[in-house]
Amino acid sequence: MFNKPKNNLPESSPVAMSNGENAATTADPIRAKPSIMSTVLDTTNKPSVISEGFAFTGDINSSGILHVEGRASGTVTAHSVNVSSRGEIEGEVVCNSLNIKGVFSGVAVCEELVIASSAMVKGSISYKYISVGAGAKVEGELFVNEAGASAPMPTARSNG
Repeated sequence: MFNKPKNNLPESSPVAMSNGENAATTADPIRAKPSIMSTVLDTTNKPSVISEGFAFTGDINSSGILHVEGRASGTVTAHSVNVSSRGEIEGEVVCNSLNIKGVFSGVAVCEELVIASSAMVKGSISYKYISVGAGAKVEGELFVNEAGASAPMPTARSNG
């Protein structure tokens, strides 16, 4: 009744490890699990964050998610860009999904555009799908573009 295997794995279902060995045949049961460091170093699903109180000026290129809780100024290329209610982006943005709860000013091309009721948007944005919350402040131009994020960058028009 109390004779459990030391590695807590059923003998009939070995678990493959990243080094190609099976966990059931590994002598050291501690090594049978992925290490915490390998989990920490796996950055494929972790967002990049510009924290509140931090200002960044320059180019940002990311294949993942960018959360802006502080201020970003420049050119942003990412899969998804989220501007928090206290966040601000000024410049050019190219992404699949642009979610604005704070302030955006500039030019953007995206496939999905979500403007929350707390947002303030000033500029030109090209999108394929849009959602705008009641009370959002939008000044500028919004363009429907079937090409989404692969469309060319719109040009900002001056009022002068």
